Amino acid sequence: MGARTMLYGLAFLSALCAGCGSGCGPKAPSDASSGDAEFEEIQVSARLIAAQGRVTVRRARSEEWHPAITGMALQVDDSLRTQRDAFATLEFEEGGTLRVGPESLVRITDLRLEVRSQARRSTFTVEEGRVEAELLPLKPAGEFRIRTPTAEASLNHREVAFQ
Repeated sequence: MGARTMLYGLAFLSALCAGCGSGCGPKAPSDASSGDAEFEEIQVSARLIAAQGRVTVRRARSEEWHPAITGMALQVDDSLRTQRDAFATLEFEEGGTLRVGPESLVRITDLRLEVRSQARRSTFTVEEGRVEAELLPLKPAGEFRIRTPTAEASLNHREVAFQ
């Protein structure tokens, strides 16, 4: 992916998420592997590499919010919330980052690695607030997706899609 495409993708994702309000309902993650080795997938994580201000995390299947700790790994269905004047930055295993702005609520909807092709799939649901992503070039069949209450943006290898 060229630098110009990446900049357009970043600007597009940033603009998409800027006006996101509350009320984004949970989305079911994509169906995982059917057991066929050709399509085997494993879940991966994102790491919190920076947190400024009051940042909290709610783990999957928990109702409690806990203070975020720099270096902690976040998994599918974990949520991250930033309060006023707070920021957080997540780093993906393959590189690239997701910066979460103040007064935001983001849920990790999908983080998978397809074993055979090494394609990564990352989906984040922005329930409130703003995020900005900086991505490394995606491998063929790789996908990065941001969902909001009213729209979805995805970056597939070299294409940006908006729905």
